[in-house]
Amino acid sequence: MRVVCTAVPGSGLFLPTVPLAWALRAAGHEVLLLNNGDGARAAAGAGLPVVDPLPERDLWAEFMAAVAEMRKGDADRQPQRGGFGWFGEQMIDGMLPVARAFRPDLVITTAEQGAGRLIAADLGVPLVEQGIRLGWAGLDEHVLAARKDIADYLEPTARRLGLSDAPITPVATIDVRPPSMGGTATDTQHLMRYVPYNESRVVPGWVTLPPARPRVCVTLGSVLPALGGVGVLRGVLADLSTMDIEVLLALGDIDLSDLGELPANVRPLGWMPLNALMPTCAAIVHHGGSATVATPLVYGVPQVALPKFADQPLNATVMATRGVGLTVSEPEEVAPALTRVLDDQAFAKAAAEVRDEIAEQPSPAFVADRLAELV
Repeated sequence: MRVVCTAVPGSGLFLPTVPLAWALRAAGHEVLLLNNGDGARAAAGAGLPVVDPLPERDLWAEFMAAVAEMRKGDADRQPQRGGFGWFGEQMIDGMLPVARAFRPDLVITTAEQGAGRLIAADLGVPLVEQGIRLGWAGLDEHVLAARKDIADYLEPTARRLGLSDAPITPVATIDVRPPSMGGTATDTQHLMRYVPYNESRVVPGWVTLPPARPRVCVTLGSVLPALGGVGVLRGVLADLSTMDIEVLLALGDIDLSDLGELPANVRPLGWMPLNALMPTCAAIVHHGGSATVATPLVYGVPQVALPKFADQPLNATVMATRGVGLTVSEPEEVAPALTRVLDDQAFAKAAAEVRDEIAEQPSPAFVADRLAELV
């Protein structure tokens, strides 16, 4: 079959879709990704066929600049006024001609990218909605509300394109949550094992070796650093410097000057895939991003989350409720929480249980075969 896949171009909202696209390609299906800017470049870097429908613009950079202005109180800078619906509105005119020429049998989209539903409606082919989050997943109230908001925002676009019945309802959804964290299989909802993909980098050999003392990864994902949120870690790292641990600081390729001189037990790594770090880590401290919560689960690594906004509190709550870690609200609470997570084996036990549960979930290859049955 021929499949069009699309998602919002932010790394945390696109990269989790890559393993299913790989599985479809490996099964012999023709796959075309439609994405923009860094999302399109990351797709090409993952070895996937991709078209950027709006190559003259970087929509994620525009979106993040608007979010930064709004966080400073500038209500006039709102290209993201419609939330994620804005991406579909901006990209659909470039997407439709490419999709029509490709003639897909199936469209796979994340809930956030409303353009996928418009493409499926225009071509009259089945639509599958791919879940990528833990706290905002399946067919829960958050997803249904977001789907409605995006549909309402795109209604004028749908009318302009002559798609009066769009966006359409998916014929199936994909849920990457393990069952003990909300994952649910039904006739139309398929469980799929979460396979981490955070881009590829050359990994230093020492990262793969067992550490002399407990190794803890500290990261804030890709959004908070871009919004100038790195400074929050200065006090956290100072607190962690008093602990007998090795800290791997994974903050991407950004300026770390706001952190001052790093403590002796902190090793900055730049941009490094979390899945490369987790096998030798005893714990991770993070912001509660969806992929950042899910990746340690695959490796049975306990967590401490300091969530700030968006779906981060939801992801962190799901993680903490399952008993694989703790969530805190202030930076000074991180070190005591980490001490507890490292000392109390109940967290490691729960994390190992979830790791084993994830390993038993259907693979992307299995789900790819199920999707072929829809066509």
